[in-house]
Amino acid sequence: MGSQGKPFVLVGVLRTEGPTAIKAGSKAIIFPDGSIEGWVGGHCTESEIVSAALSCLKDGTTRYLNLTTCQGGKMDVYLEPSLPTRKLVVFGHVPIVSSLCRFAKTLGFKTTVVDRSATREKFPDADSIVKTFDEVLPMEDPKNTYAVVATMGDSDQEHVEKLLRYGIAYIGVVAGRKRAQELFSLLATKKLFDDENSTNIKSPAGIDIHAVTAEEIALSIIAEIVQKARGASDQSSKILQLQESNASFSEVEELRKDSKKEEEEAEGEGEHNRALDAKEVFVDPICGMTVSSSSNNYARAGSEIVYFCSESCKDSFIAKISADLTESERSK
Repeated sequence: MGSQGKPFVLVGVLRTEGPTAIKAGSKAIIFPDGSIEGWVGGHCTESEIVSAALSCLKDGTTRYLNLTTCQGGKMDVYLEPSLPTRKLVVFGHVPIVSSLCRFAKTLGFKTTVVDRSATREKFPDADSIVKTFDEVLPMEDPKNTYAVVATMGDSDQEHVEKLLRYGIAYIGVVAGRKRAQELFSLLATKKLFDDENSTNIKSPAGIDIHAVTAEEIALSIIAEIVQKARGASDQSSKILQLQESNASFSEVEELRKDSKKEEEEAEGEGEHNRALDAKEVFVDPICGMTVSSSSNNYARAGSEIVYFCSESCKDSFIAKISADLTESERSK
């Protein structure tokens, strides 16, 4: 097996009981596109293992599954993600940069400082120090690269314009709100700032923790980068940004609806986690198969969480619910 430098999830079968297609000790690798190198069993377990593996890649955490096969066998599976090292590129030489390097090192980022006056003595926690942007190129793995522009108005627009060409995961610009608005306006004028990349740029950079000192500002920025890396959203800050930019009422309300939907989904996730901790067992309403609460195939029906043996049963259930709702509407 070989990962060929890509992120992947290692799947290991720890224990089996009864009729199962694979036995304890079997291993496989699952890639971000869902492809498998090796074998993880039949259809009833494969789809659930792949789904869990993709979740592992998304949040970077390991998972343990207790699965029941269509034939009534049981298998315990361990999933461990292998992710590439995150990269942080920081422009500038102000104290915030030094603090960012220190936090990034603790979190395992590979950090590069870009500044003509930067020295190793000033930034001991940086992995590398270069003088110009061109020395950072070629920018490998842009989706796993994060950048912070802390040049305090000196060529910040130029740096952002260059960074936008590479489609990196996050660009944070340390600036006041007035300068941030000017920057976004200039980028929009050049047609460099649109719906496609707007979620990748943040200025003022950082989560609002009422930071004042350089260390606190750096902490808020690194926290925002981790939030981005983990795939979390920050709807409340987006709502605030829309309100401050005098967006229309409908735009703000639309985002509020999205935020409420996320909260409801999180509520359902919490109910699932409670069942998972209790190791509860459920019955698939479509095929009647016994399903463990460790299943990643579940849906919310009103206030209840319904579990399924496979993605196909889940889809059938959702289709049936949709059809019932449509019929109910017609009968009114």
